[in-house]
Amino acid sequence: MNDVVIRILDTSNNVLGNLDLTSFTDFPLVLTKGIVNLDNLKARTGTFSKTFKVPNTKNNATLLSNIDDINSRKDYRDALNRKPCVIIANGTQIDKGFVQVSKVLEGFELDSYELVFFGNNIDWVKGASELKLNSLTYRNNAQTYDIDGINDANFSNVSTYDHAYPYISRGGNESLNNSEVRDFFPCLYMKGLLETGLNSLGWNISSTFLDDADISRLICDINGDMTVNKDIIDESKTRVSLTSPVSTLGFNRLVFHDDSTPPNNDVNDNYNLVTGYYTIPTTGRYNFKVTLNTGDWALSSGASSVGLKVIIAQQFGSTIGAKGELTRSIKANQDDQVSYDISALCTAGETISVYTRWTRPLNQTFNFKTGSFFEVQRSAELIEGDNFSLNEIIPSNIKLLDVINDFTRMFNIYYWTDVKTKTIYLEPRDTFFQSKTSALDWTNKLDIGKGYEVDYISSYKRNITFGYRDLSNDEWLKGWEGANRRTYAKYTHVLPDRFAEGTTEVKLDLFSATYAHVASEVTPIVGGSYNSNIAPTTLKIWNEYLTNGNIPSERIESYNARVFFFQNAEQLSPDGTTRIFKLNGLTTNFTPYGIFEDWNNTNSPQNLSFTGTDGLFSTYYSNMFKNIEEGGRLIAYLNLTNTDIDNLDFRKLVYIDRPSKVSGYYLIEQIIDFNPLSDGLTKVSLFKFENLGSVPIDTTQQGNNSSNDDDANDTPPLDYIYVEDGSNLLIVLTEDSVTGAYSAIRK
Repeated sequence: MNDVVIRILDTSNNVLGNLDLTSFTDFPLVLTKGIVNLDNLKARTGTFSKTFKVPNTKNNATLLSNIDDINSRKDYRDALNRKPCVIIANGTQIDKGFVQVSKVLEGFELDSYELVFFGNNIDWVKGASELKLNSLTYRNNAQTYDIDGINDANFSNVSTYDHAYPYISRGGNESLNNSEVRDFFPCLYMKGLLETGLNSLGWNISSTFLDDADISRLICDINGDMTVNKDIIDESKTRVSLTSPVSTLGFNRLVFHDDSTPPNNDVNDNYNLVTGYYTIPTTGRYNFKVTLNTGDWALSSGASSVGLKVIIAQQFGSTIGAKGELTRSIKANQDDQVSYDISALCTAGETISVYTRWTRPLNQTFNFKTGSFFEVQRSAELIEGDNFSLNEIIPSNIKLLDVINDFTRMFNIYYWTDVKTKTIYLEPRDTFFQSKTSALDWTNKLDIGKGYEVDYISSYKRNITFGYRDLSNDEWLKGWEGANRRTYAKYTHVLPDRFAEGTTEVKLDLFSATYAHVASEVTPIVGGSYNSNIAPTTLKIWNEYLTNGNIPSERIESYNARVFFFQNAEQLSPDGTTRIFKLNGLTTNFTPYGIFEDWNNTNSPQNLSFTGTDGLFSTYYSNMFKNIEEGGRLIAYLNLTNTDIDNLDFRKLVYIDRPSKVSGYYLIEQIIDFNPLSDGLTKVSLFKFENLGSVPIDTTQQGNNSSNDDDANDTPPLDYIYVEDGSNLLIVLTEDSVTGAYSAIRK
């Protein structure tokens, strides 16, 4: 007897109950499972079902949180959210994931719910699409912005730290031939970022690629400047004022009365109007401003003013600990207004009050008048010695999936999810699949009588362009690209003529490319002169385009996120001279640098440009494109059982022995509309897996210039100019980089 169970779970995997289903003989649950579609380089797929219906019974209404009642509370048990579940067919669990109600049918047809099932491999992608990077808690999250904190991170690695502090030339160095604390921003290791994010969603990662010693040094600069993000600042903002006068007799704690009349505000209830305490929401530096209105009093001594001190202090029981204080003069015999700006480091949970003190002659009193106010907020800028948390300086608009998508496109990553162990396996395409010795023999499962199709990929446009996100504020690299008339790190592969004219882009959406630099600004002066031979190499992101060797006086702000390799190591000049780095006044042979590709005798663990015989395209895409150009796809019907689906591992190849025309090894692209209750056939898309070699690499497409001069003007090859009319290519031109003359290379 056919039997299917959809078992609803809670978020802790406790069983809530089984859905009541319709007749098993026509139950419309079919599953599609896949990992990749070679017709779309940017897509990765998972498990999902077509919509199916279950009856609107009392049991189903309870398990689905009574969403058939439009008047019911939708926050009860997250009524409209997905429901964790497992699918069991004839006693075998065939998948685990969640169901989501798309609609409720009342009266139009049989009263029912319309559901969709998604496998947990889609679940983690959905979670990653919603997870903000600044919501994560990183290892060593609490930081002190000082030399010790920088060195501790830089002399460690991804096994114990989620971050490092590479020196990147951003302009605006205040100390010549030296680097200071303010010249370093924390950057997150890619490996740690992915693990921290996916672990927080309940998933583990298994990847020999991420564990590789080189790849483990891949790092992300995603904060853009050394400031606390706006959300943290907004949560700290408070302004309160006096609505009636307060008398002072010399020393007192001010309690302000109003936090709601504009411009007053205290959205997060940081200030207690009864006690007068402001509770510090997050550890860091705070800016306090106290403005006091005084007047209508006179000094018997005849003096025209007296000193009034404001103290910002933490309450310790019956004593206070001053965070900062400031004295101003207030005038006698007339109204006056004085303001106090005090900055202080504070710790989350501390309670802060405003105190005033003055030396009152002859026990004289006066009032702080209505309108006096106190405002406070977390300081946006971080200065040396400040305390902060790593996640506080990450912009609030960056999601984990933004990083995963770019990581996938850089290295052509394939994913497979084991929902039983909640493990995500990820590797580059060329190393993702297991050896042929572990392949599944599906020869006897292939139904020849049903027929099969063999097709070849032709969906791409002829020119496939790989590149990074277009630049925004990095004026130096914009200027370099303009002068050299090509996009840095971009590569175009041209497919055979059977592909239609046009361009398909595979571009990163978060990270931009970064150019290298001779860091003269952090090279110590030796013997009274600058020696370029000892100047270290690192990356530069400038807000100016210069050709005379000067460093911009202003620091770039709000540049695009970057990805590169971090090293804290010695560098050698071509003649073997050890390069020297100056940090906080001390010289060292260790340079904490970033590198994108080999440059100036400084090796990058891998070439992160898409160009070159060792670039990202050559290393991670060239073999696959040979298969795209010459390999084929087999679409056939196979007799797959529930056990086959339950044990399906997309890393394993499939072997077909006969018929001879299609014999060979295949990777599974997609299992299409598998019915767990049917003994029938399932449509499967398989792609031929064979070592055809790699496509040739166009070495005329370069990354950086061959010269070690930052502003080198070597004559580079220029991008092709495609002249098209709609989808028809009219001509391909090249431009002489010296004369500017055009010549045709194709008509």
